Amino acid sequence: MKHSATLLLAACVSGGCSITAQPTAPLVLSNASFRHVDETQRSPVQPAALDETWPAFFADPTLTRLIDTALTGNFDIASVSARVLQARALLQSSEANLAPTVGVDPALSRNRVSGTVDDALPKRMLRTWSVPVEARYEVDLWGRLRGESDVARQRTLTAQADAAVVRLNVATDVANDYLTLRYLDLDSAELRRSIALRQTALDLIERRVKAGASSDLDKLRASTELSTAVAELAESERKRENLVDALAVLTGQSVADLHIEAQSSALILPLVPVGMPATIIDQRPDLYAAKRRLDAASLQIGIAETAFLPSLTLTASGGFASRDLSSFLDRNSSVWGLAISAAETLFDGGKRQAIVLSAQAERMIADANYKAVTLEALRQVQDALNDLASQRRQILSYEEAAFTSAQAARLSRSRYEHGYVSYFEVVDADRDALNIERQLIRSRQAQAAATIALVRALGGGWNGADLTPTASQLAQSR
Repeated sequence: MKHSATLLLAACVSGGCSITAQPTAPLVLSNASFRHVDETQRSPVQPAALDETWPAFFADPTLTRLIDTALTGNFDIASVSARVLQARALLQSSEANLAPTVGVDPALSRNRVSGTVDDALPKRMLRTWSVPVEARYEVDLWGRLRGESDVARQRTLTAQADAAVVRLNVATDVANDYLTLRYLDLDSAELRRSIALRQTALDLIERRVKAGASSDLDKLRASTELSTAVAELAESERKRENLVDALAVLTGQSVADLHIEAQSSALILPLVPVGMPATIIDQRPDLYAAKRRLDAASLQIGIAETAFLPSLTLTASGGFASRDLSSFLDRNSSVWGLAISAAETLFDGGKRQAIVLSAQAERMIADANYKAVTLEALRQVQDALNDLASQRRQILSYEEAAFTSAQAARLSRSRYEHGYVSYFEVVDADRDALNIERQLIRSRQAQAAATIALVRALGGGWNGADLTPTASQLAQSR
């Protein structure tokens, strides 16, 4: 009997079926490169693994340090990391269902039998020692258990990809806030320079008023322009403090613990390669997660369909039972049993079919979401490239305008000092020069934001590109 049971078990295991994910019609991506304005510089970029070294593109030690701190201290990252551990534990639990379940249930019982009932036993006090061992195994004939294990594996991969998405989002948020802060430092430096010039102009006008060479109206205008610049500086400093607070939260620190020194040095932005193929988005973790969800939904269809097939369970038990410990291990005290059971649902009112239809609909949803994520990824990359191209053109125009407006401000100030024009002309020229210079700073900050947006859209930067700053790039970053 034992030999027959062993042969049956081997036949069932070897004849087991498997459930595989249904093939997915992939969303056809264009072989063309993303649109880019500068077609003179082409750097071949091939799809590759996620590049986690992108913070080094900006050559800023403070930025790299803040991102490293955020990746280890951010609580959103800690939360998704715990979800990965949870998914791995569930995978381990699912894989354990493929193995037999073995249990032992030792017991000691003592009973007294009534001596006044019919057929009373001669011995009224009964004591039994028992150590039964039971093994139970569900034969995975149709691959349901292996399918559930595969689903758990896909969900583990999805959790890992979701964690990578959060890590990327946190890192790029830190980079965006930090670069914005740096450009606010440049804006504040420009405002302080303007305040110093306007204070000097006000002092000069006050001396001219005392000498009778200027009117009180010129003094009032100069004082107004000075106060306006001071107010704008206060607003710029307020925005900077709020960014420091945001960086503190992103890095998992108290707002009272983080301090970032102001800097007025120029920032160097990485050179974005031209001609990137659309397939580079395959490295995006959210796209990978969407594909894993689609595979899991596909596997669920096969699992649901196994409900129409019978299930087979093998049970074996054995051990010893005796009334005395002295005879507990005797051969005659041994007990054992073997059982094979098969179960099949004959009628359930359409419940199983409804579950299959639900699983098929879930796969359709996952397929649509996967394709939507793909198209959105393409749009985000192209939009970031469009923004970069537009900001480069604006920066060139603002640089030329800043140069000419600064010359006009110096000329109008000289003409006023020689009495050729009124102070109206000086105020207008000085205000235009300051506004254009600040607009140039904002355009450079927008270029930095577009660069960070491209890093996020590509799933963590680009690979295979020449990241050495060129002379024109160094000039544009100043």
